[in-house]
Amino acid sequence: MQPQVVVDLTGDSDDDGNNRKLQLGSGSATDSVSTGSKRKHRRLQMIKNFFHERGIASGHRSDNCRWSTSQLSALTQSSSAILCNPSTLLFNTTLSDRGWGCGYRNCQMLISSLMQEAPISRMPTEAVPQVRQLQEMLELSWRDGYDQDGADQLDHRAMGTRKWIGTTEIYCILAHLGVRSHIVDFHCASAADGSHPALFSWVVEYFTSKKDGERFANRHPLYLQHQGHSRTVVGVDLSNDVCLLVFDPDVDTTPGREKLARFRLPLARTRRSKQFQILYVEDDCFSQPIPKQISSQRIP
Repeated sequence: MQPQVVVDLTGDSDDDGNNRKLQLGSGSATDSVSTGSKRKHRRLQMIKNFFHERGIASGHRSDNCRWSTSQLSALTQSSSAILCNPSTLLFNTTLSDRGWGCGYRNCQMLISSLMQEAPISRMPTEAVPQVRQLQEMLELSWRDGYDQDGADQLDHRAMGTRKWIGTTEIYCILAHLGVRSHIVDFHCASAADGSHPALFSWVVEYFTSKKDGERFANRHPLYLQHQGHSRTVVGVDLSNDVCLLVFDPDVDTTPGREKLARFRLPLARTRRSKQFQILYVEDDCFSQPIPKQISSQRIP
């Protein structure tokens, strides 16, 4: 997907960000491949060290994960639904983080999908980081210089707090893990009735462009942010009325007893929010340079 308009989310640029942009347009193809391979190796080693130092045991899932996208596929009665990576784990908030932890739970879902990829599967653990560990990653990314305006707004402190996080904080957490993510800003309604068909078109294209088999796409889930809350888009339903399939970490779900209708987000319901943001990750996320200054693609 090609960006249309790049909008700076963090204010003044820094030399590091400018240098990164210049490097993208220079050098031979061979140099780019070599640089990308070295960058990927460094990031994988950093990920290994992070989890090794914190003693996250192999073979354990993170807290409050009840099921996965592969189990969700059992709810589909036809081939009209296309879901993300079937290994994506679905997390709910708990009593201890309900009301503020949705961003972290959605981040866990995205990381769980990334952990199934060939590069990141070399990590010495199968556990998705817990909320406190994600808070630590966020603080470490700030110390490394990512999104300093956002860090200032949260007083450079996340660990042990109940502060809400949003799209830019997820970007920083993933950056700390060596993962390049992208933000799309649907800054206003794209229909006269206040709904967001441009958002729907973008998401449908995202999942259908890499369909892998009958029910799944070779895609990671999408982080969906709107005013006061965030959710995870796990797929699309292309039946008569196109719907997004959305998992809300604040809504308690039980595997085997839920119906697909519980996850459907129809276009009409997008009128409830004036703006949406999506964060997504591409296949080459481990080899792309990661700008410390965050920008977004603006639609429409």
